[in-house]
Amino acid sequence: MRKLRRNKEPEYKLLKKLSILKPDVIHTKAGFPMYLLPIQDQEIVKIDFVFNAGDYYASQVLASLSTLSMLQEGSQTQTAEAIAERLDFLGSYLSCSTTKDKAVVSLCSLEKHLAESVKIVTDCILHPSFPEDKFATHLSKRKERYKIDIERVEVLSQKKLAQVLFGSEHPYGRSCVLDDFSSITRDDLVQFHSDNYVAENLKIVLCGNLKSNEVKNIIHYLAELPIKTLGKQVNRKEYQIVSDTEHKHFIPKENAVQSSINIGKIMVNRTHKDYVPLQVLNTVLGGYFGSRLMSTVREEKGYTYGIGSGIISYENSGYFIITTRVGKEVVQPALDAIYHEIKRLRTETIPDDELNMVKTYMLSTIVRNFDGALATSEMLRNTFDYNIDYHTYYQQFWRRVKKVQSKELQQLANDYFNENSMYEIVVG
Repeated sequence: MRKLRRNKEPEYKLLKKLSILKPDVIHTKAGFPMYLLPIQDQEIVKIDFVFNAGDYYASQVLASLSTLSMLQEGSQTQTAEAIAERLDFLGSYLSCSTTKDKAVVSLCSLEKHLAESVKIVTDCILHPSFPEDKFATHLSKRKERYKIDIERVEVLSQKKLAQVLFGSEHPYGRSCVLDDFSSITRDDLVQFHSDNYVAENLKIVLCGNLKSNEVKNIIHYLAELPIKTLGKQVNRKEYQIVSDTEHKHFIPKENAVQSSINIGKIMVNRTHKDYVPLQVLNTVLGGYFGSRLMSTVREEKGYTYGIGSGIISYENSGYFIITTRVGKEVVQPALDAIYHEIKRLRTETIPDDELNMVKTYMLSTIVRNFDGALATSEMLRNTFDYNIDYHTYYQQFWRRVKKVQSKELQQLANDYFNENSMYEIVVG
């Protein structure tokens, strides 16, 4: 019997090729595109309705989220209870999610119940009734959740970092306060829906057996969807980023057991030439379980259970963030350890074996993210904000990760990761 060598790491190799499923694209009569991704040998269909209707489009903080949530609370022909009961009977699942830039309505259904499920969901999207009683209940629940969340140190820290980076008037930096729950009205949601849930703001992604008659019929139905068309490009308000002049902020929280640390700065988004190598650099620093921050702050120092970093890409900007929670008594040592690791990126080249391991991790993650139509649809949606060809973009992403070298990463660290350019938030 072959003896296992538990003290020897398994060999790893860099993957050579990335295979990406390309969608068929249909340009509909109303002007919105539909992206079709094939699912083989399964009778499930997933449809995403993606609208440019995130916070960036809203003049009020709660308008985007509330409008999206209320789509499930009744249409002009059906009540919320009837909708939920019927979708449940059909075995279909409806979910909604929102980001700073997008609002997404997702439907999962079996092929045999697809026609009825889609008609129910499109009725909700096109003809919501925004019932007053449901709206009042929605606001009450959100308000109670807000009261709970605002007591959490990590929530306060994240909100404060966004505010100091982008400014409190910028959609990427503002957050709701208690008074916002009293100022928003049903009419605000009706207006937001009318202005933003339009054909010019819509993209549809459909994953299913494109050869089945049920799916073909639904593709035709969606292509003829009678959604409101403005007949012109949607005007979007421009916002100026106004970062705080003070780089270090401390918010005391007397009863907190731990302190939340958030460190960050404004960063490039997905369209910038440096975005991919910066993602490699971020992964080395704190982007996976074997990162330097995890090894030092968690494993070596024992200051935290978990720590990580990331580069968040929005349509009009982006930011870098390091986030962790530590005991109140070790806040300064934890900060010192974090800045030490940032400085190392600037002053030392990354060893080849470490860089190759990070590359292998990132390339393997990319492959996993394209494993099947459902996973591919998520990657496709990630490019909708940037007017880029997703197939070309990810192939270039793949090649750029493989090509990047330590010297280039060290130069990028000096260009972007200077400790003095970082904003520091401590709550606790």
